[in-house]
Amino acid sequence: MTRDAGSDLVGARALREWASGGGGAFSRVFLVESHAHADRVAEVAIDTDVVLLPTDSGPWKGVARHVGYTGALREVGDELFLGDRGVELEDYVAAAFVQIVGPTVVCLVDGASSRAFLADAELARQTGVFPSALIDQRVLLANRDALVGPDELEPPRAIRVCADGSVGIGVRGDVIGGIDELRSLLAAPLPRAMALGEGAAALASAADVTSPSWIGRYLTATDIMKALTLANGIARISGFGWVPLDDGSADAEPLETDPFLLDTADGLLLADITTRRRQLLTPASAAVVTVVQTSSTVGIAVDRVAGELGVNAATARTLCDQAIAALDIHLGSRVSAPSSAQGART
Repeated sequence: MTRDAGSDLVGARALREWASGGGGAFSRVFLVESHAHADRVAEVAIDTDVVLLPTDSGPWKGVARHVGYTGALREVGDELFLGDRGVELEDYVAAAFVQIVGPTVVCLVDGASSRAFLADAELARQTGVFPSALIDQRVLLANRDALVGPDELEPPRAIRVCADGSVGIGVRGDVIGGIDELRSLLAAPLPRAMALGEGAAALASAADVTSPSWIGRYLTATDIMKALTLANGIARISGFGWVPLDDGSADAEPLETDPFLLDTADGLLLADITTRRRQLLTPASAAVVTVVQTSSTVGIAVDRVAGELGVNAATARTLCDQAIAALDIHLGSRVSAPSSAQGART
């Protein structure tokens, strides 16, 4: 099979999107286990898709970009190669005890893995100590989108066409049909949780994460630690074992990708994973940021800032507006009802 120009970069990016389950550069990514099914996939894959094919698949007949691979990425311990670069599949539980030596996809392979993941997330939320595997730059957490929004419906974006002709979603997700019905399978919205396979039930049974708004924030916090090459104990992250202020009036959680406040050796740092922007803040500015991100309305934030900083409502409103505009922060997502007095303000 002839490789496209730049296929190494395309393949690496496509494999990352396929493993994480999320969109990005490509509409969908197919991992096809056998050359016998290449032509059927070529019939449905569009020009914004990428198809990962065994290198012995012969000439590609479709309009989608395609990349050859060797090996496999199905069972724990499997390794898939794009050229001479390999990616290994590891169980989430085992990843805490093995030495990570190269690019690794860490997967919740069963209920035990899912329960361990939730326990680690809660521990990080309470103490600020994150699991070592998830803050290792060589590690990618499989099916991340399904963990953040398990109940959300969408057509499959990470598709596995198995050697026996069955079609599944995610790294070790559920089988949803057969190759003969591939076109219709790709059009049917499904719960993201189906990509989790055996691990889905354990997540669904955890009542406190049925709508896991903070799981997304937790995973983005691990991204911040990777981006800043932070180890546990080097800095504190707001919302994970530490907050700059706790006035008892927060009624919201920060949005998943909103900038993070960190307490570092250099001072209070605001870091944005989306823009890669970082800046030092004064304690007063950090307090305003915390209040805005944990308030569901501007009115609630104004009352809290006024009380915390000892300023009048007009000044507090100006401080909130300035923080939102200059620092690109946002009001949070409500998790509890504010008092009637707070709720009356907008």
